[in-house]
Amino acid sequence: MVDFGPTATRGLRGVSIIRQGIMKRFAKYIGFLLVLVVCVPARAEHFEYELTVDNGHEKARGSSDDDPPAMGLKPREVVHVKRGQPIVFQFFMTSNFPHDPLKNVGVLYYIVPEEKAGQTTKPPIGDDAVLRGRFVMDFKPNTGKVGVRQQLRIDKPGIYLVRAESEHSASDHEHFAAVDVVVE
Repeated sequence: MVDFGPTATRGLRGVSIIRQGIMKRFAKYIGFLLVLVVCVPARAEHFEYELTVDNGHEKARGSSDDDPPAMGLKPREVVHVKRGQPIVFQFFMTSNFPHDPLKNVGVLYYIVPEEKAGQTTKPPIGDDAVLRGRFVMDFKPNTGKVGVRQQLRIDKPGIYLVRAESEHSASDHEHFAAVDVVVE
C-alpha cells in the first residue's frame, strides 16, 4: 500500500489544510500591501499650471513641476522669436488641494535672461527682468484659480526663462511651470 501523507488518509480535511496554508500566505501578502498603503506617504500636488508663450506661429507649453530641485525635473519647451516680435505670455494656476483653503500663497511670475536654454540653475530676478509680477491670495479647496495674460516684446537678443511659481504654500516644496524663449 502506498502512503500519500496525512492528506491522503484524511479526505476532505486534507483539502482544508491546503486551503489554510493558502489563506495564511494570502493574509501575509494582504498585510504587506496594507502596510505599504498606510505607511508610504502620498505626495499630493497643491497646484496645477498651464503656461504658454505664443509668437503667433509657434507655441511653447509648460506644465506643473516641483521645486526642489530649483529647476524641476521636466525638460522645458523652447520657443524662438525675432527681436521685437510680439509674444503672448499666459499662465493659469489652479489649486487642486482638496482639504482646507491655502491662505496667503504667493504667486510670482517673471521673464529673466539666462545663460542657455534648459539651464539647470535658477537665474536671479534682477533689474534686467523683462517682466515680473507678484500677488498674494487665498485658494479655496479644489476651486481656486488665477491667471495672467500679457502681450509684450523682447528687444534684446538672448535666451530667457519664463516662469510662474508658488511661494509660501505651506508645503515642503513649491510648484511652478516654465519655458525658455530664444530671441534672435
